[in-house]
Amino acid sequence: MLLFVLVLLVACQAASHDVIPKGPVTQLEPVPKDSIRIVALGTGTPDVRKAAVATSYLIQLGNGENFLFDLGTGSYINLVATGVPQDSLTKVFLSHLHSDHIADLASLYIGAMFGRTHAWEVWGPSGERPEFGTGAVIKGLSQFLAWDTHSRRKIDLIGRSDDGDKVIAHEFDYAAKNQVIYSRNGVTVTSTPVDHYATAGPVALRLDWNGLSITYSGDTKPTQTLVDLATRDKGTDVLLLQSMGPILDFAALPHNSQYLLNTSHITPTQAGAVLQDISPRLAAVHHLTVNDASRVAIVSDIRTGYPASALHIAEDLDVFEVSKDQIAIRKRLVPSTSWGYWHSDGEGVHAASGSGAAAMPFTRHSILAGLGLS
Repeated sequence: MLLFVLVLLVACQAASHDVIPKGPVTQLEPVPKDSIRIVALGTGTPDVRKAAVATSYLIQLGNGENFLFDLGTGSYINLVATGVPQDSLTKVFLSHLHSDHIADLASLYIGAMFGRTHAWEVWGPSGERPEFGTGAVIKGLSQFLAWDTHSRRKIDLIGRSDDGDKVIAHEFDYAAKNQVIYSRNGVTVTSTPVDHYATAGPVALRLDWNGLSITYSGDTKPTQTLVDLATRDKGTDVLLLQSMGPILDFAALPHNSQYLLNTSHITPTQAGAVLQDISPRLAAVHHLTVNDASRVAIVSDIRTGYPASALHIAEDLDVFEVSKDQIAIRKRLVPSTSWGYWHSDGEGVHAASGSGAAAMPFTRHSILAGLGLS
């Protein structure tokens, strides 16, 4: 925790004085009504680790709505640990269809067992052929989990008649620039194409609500379309920017690594130039190999092109709480183990974890059943 605070203090030494470090977020703390809370569920690379799972962000609005931007390998672990009700996790937006951005859709799919009663929706890009688009992915996912959902309706969901295990795919044209793909309740999500793996499909996303905006790069090499999306209107409050590094000596890298970086990703040095063009209130950079040895090198490379404004190297369960007056950088506290059975019988009570960090749902029936006393 001390290291986290020190990193925040360094990151916030910037011309943007409205970016401040703040204490942790617990499970029961509501999102301020005029604010956006961003929870970094995953900030790592495809080579996932316990403390750095693949890319995903939970965006929570002060009006009570939740949005998921990507759901990469391992990120569902952090999502479910937040305790956000499954029935409120019904809107997912995909930047592209690499496994490290979509693999945990399979875990979210079975959310009916954990209390979801409404259909959930997925917005994602088309591909160069129909079988490479989001519609095909969701159709395949449904088939992949057909036995699972069929069997759970017999036991876990017995007596229920709802759409909790129904998923609706909204495939949009990836190539359309600055295209509004979602507009409900004063919230808009806009898509624009970016350049990743020299393959049709990847996009960047931007969410606007209540005069606040969040731009998410997805995976890309430096592109003008990303800059144009983030700087439209009055610019963006938070830029969630992908980068790959640290890179100590690009020329010494194997040819295939150089080719990957040149065609598909943003290096930390390039990230500095991109950030300078966009100038968000806060830049949060992810998809990096972050540890005590690499952090200084990453920041130094970014700062060559982006010397002054607020910069944060994102790690799993970081929180960015955004209002018109300030942006607070916090940490999400979650329990490390489950605190009860997953079935819900409508008699919910709560019990806090021993650390006081979070409270998890229990039911009288499931606890007694687990103890053999029902």
